[in-house]
Amino acid sequence: MKIVVPVMPTSLEEVEALDPSKFEGADIIEWRADFLDKDNILAVAPAVFEKFSGVEVLFTLRTTREGGHIDLTNEDYVALIRDISALYSPDYIDFEYFSYREVFENMLEFSNLVLSYHNFEETPENLMEVFSELTALTPRVVKIAVMPHQEQDVLDLMNYTRGFKALNPEQEFATMSMGKVGRLSRLAGDLIGSSWTFASLENASAPGQVALADMRKIREVLDED
Repeated sequence: MKIVVPVMPTSLEEVEALDPSKFEGADIIEWRADFLDKDNILAVAPAVFEKFSGVEVLFTLRTTREGGHIDLTNEDYVALIRDISALYSPDYIDFEYFSYREVFENMLEFSNLVLSYHNFEETPENLMEVFSELTALTPRVVKIAVMPHQEQDVLDLMNYTRGFKALNPEQEFATMSMGKVGRLSRLAGDLIGSSWTFASLENASAPGQVALADMRKIREVLDED
């Protein structure tokens, strides 16, 4: 299971101040570009990709529709993804499928898509349908993050992940139940078929993220014979 660590710089100066050595143990760096103004993203991009050269990078524009910090029209959303992809070829590109389904056809040429769904309010009753629709599109990764209100919500997410992985063994999944109640789902990826877990360095990008150092220790314990 790969450990993904987000970086959320709000300026070029913050990018330059990042110390890559502190991210040792992270398999993927998620650049949360939504913490920048729309017009500054391309200007800051060179510094981000240079800072983390040699590490896999996930480019993410998390919009306010799904718990992020930026509002983008369909046109701007697609344009920014295309520009970043053409200039820097990130290893993975997050695409908020249900928020931008109208322009998904513009993404069909990309083989590195992480089709994502985020619900910071609840674990929806139609969660199985969410899994089914995203999985049917066969992206590089299906990413689902939902908020539990009770323990059963966490178990439902974990059971759906395991079930869909069993039926689609070639498909990569990254699923998590957020908050303290859902923290177990972040640790049980190997058991349920989730290939990624998200950890934090200093500031968490979602409720319930485990610190990178703690996640590394937990992974070591779980990997012991």
